[in-house]
Amino acid sequence: MSHGNDSGAECGVCGVRDARVLTVTRLAAGAEVVVCGSHALAHSRATAPAASLEALRALVGDRRTDRERRAERDELALHLSLAFSGDRRETREERRS
Repeated sequence: MSHGNDSGAECGVCGVRDARVLTVTRLAAGAEVVVCGSHALAHSRATAPAASLEALRALVGDRRTDRERRAERDELALHLSLAFSGDRRETREERRS
């Protein structure tokens, strides 16, 4: 769904196209690359600027493994899931009736 914020440019790392979050970062050789704010921040915090777009992707790209993404839920996540599940909402609505 487009919200009219697609400038045609996209983050060179993750591909986001929302113009509201895009900026430019400078690589070590001086070339400018369009990136989202998150990747610009990560690049600015790196010990040295990336030399190329490929190096930038490796430097600031998603470093989580599939295993970390599928980690077991912690207690807080479990309680939040239960609190916002449809079953619980139906129970509350039944009580109001």
